[in-house]
Formats: sequence, structure tokens, C-alpha cells
Amino acid sequence: MSVTAPLGFRAAGVSAGIGEEGVRDVAVLVNDGPSRAAGAVFGTDSDRSAPALWSRQVLSGGRVRAVVLNSGRANVDTVPLGFQDVHALAEHTAVAFDDSAAEIVLCAVGPVGDRPPLDRLTGGVTAAVAELSRTGGLTAADAVRTTDTVVKIVFRRGVGYTVGAMAKGPDPSLSTGLYVVTTDAELAADRCRDLIATAAAKTLPPLTGPADIALLMASGAAGVAPDEEAFAALLAEVCADLAAQIDADPATTEHENRT
Repeated sequence: MSVTAPLGFRAAGVSAGIGEEGVRDVAVLVNDGPSRAAGAVFGTDSDRSAPALWSRQVLSGGRVRAVVLNSGRANVDTVPLGFQDVHALAEHTAVAFDDSAAEIVLCAVGPVGDRPPLDRLTGGVTAAVAELSRTGGLTAADAVRTTDTVVKIVFRRGVGYTVGAMAKGPDPSLSTGLYVVTTDAELAADRCRDLIATAAAKTLPPLTGPADIALLMASGAAGVAPDEEAFAALLAEVCADLAAQIDADPATTEHENRT
């Protein structure tokens, strides 16, 4: 179930025609709450990424209603037109949830230098929103793959709460690491940011690509305030599992041989 294993989350992945024909390339993950706390760390070169520039502004507010992710084109080195596109995409997504664009995080992975076609992106979001479900974590994880040969998903049970996650590994066109983690535990936004930053530093490859992100979202739907030390250990275990899956993928070895 991946990112939809914790209570309060729904997801879907669809084919919007951004990448190869018939391949899933747009995913939507929504947090139904009651909390929308979130925190993230970004790649060191994120000023080159239009989605990262937008999402950094969103995460500064500590609340995330939904995440839109696309593969096929990374929307890197496309500012300022790329930023206009992501603003329009966030507004479109917000309308679908009757919510604020200021709580829509955007992620894009794939080759750099080109803007994804906005009409296909918005069409993909509309289609994905129509398919959102508690079992949609697998299709969402499939939609963020670029050269990954298999999806990267994991979940773990804590004491009264769950942590779920999905990821994609690096590819030859862009060293993009994408890590999305969800939990139904009760966490404040600043704790989400600190916890994911610590876990990423301990377990994940360095976030050096412009589109890199490690994101933690907390719905609070389990109604449990976790022991912080235990939660941090479980989060690190989840992230380490994702890193191991990426390392075991033949696509990662191919990328490393080219770089």
C-alpha cells in the first residue's frame, strides 16, 4: 500500500502522455487529515527546479493538502516560464480539492531543460483525482519511475500508527532522488521537517540533484502522538529500506557507471 498504508491518505497514478505512450507518469497523493503537517528537505541545487522553488514556498507554511508528481520531464532549467507552469498546475489542483494552491506540493523528475506540457499535466491531475483511493499507493509509485525497473515502496507499523513511503532512484539524465513518506501519527510541522532531515542524512544518498526531495506528511488520523525516539528509529528504518531498494535496482548501477 506504500504511501496509503497510513490512515488519512489516498493516491493514484495515471498515464497523461508526458513520457512514453501508455506509461503512468502523473501521480497525486492527498492528505485527508485531520492534520496537514508536513516538512521536507530539498536538493542543494533546487533553485534550478521550478517545482522545487514552488514547493519550498509551500513547505515554509508547514501544511500540505496534496502532492502532484510527474515523471517524463523534470521542469529544471526552465525558469521563469517553468515557474508560471507550476503555479498554474497548483491552482488547477487546488480547484479539484476546493482548497488553496499554497498547500499543493509539486515534484517532477526526468530529463532536464524541457517543460512538461501543461495541458497534459492538468489532464493527468484531473484523471488521477478521479481515481484516488486508499489502495492507490502502488500506481502512484509506478508513476514516478523514470529508469527504475521496479517500484520502490515500504511501510512499517509503530505503536498505534503507521509509516509508509515510496521513492525513485537516480537516472542517467539527472541524479534525482525522490522520497515521499507518510504517517498517520500526530506530528507538528517543525518536527516533520527535523525528523525527515535527520533520517535522510543518516540513510539516504546525498540530495544533490535540483529536483531532489525528501518529504514527510502527517495526517494525525491515528490520533497517536508517538514517542519521538521510537518514531525517529522507525522513520530511519523506512528510509534505509528505500535506499536499499534503490541500490539493488540494476538501473542504479547503470547510472553510477555513467557518472
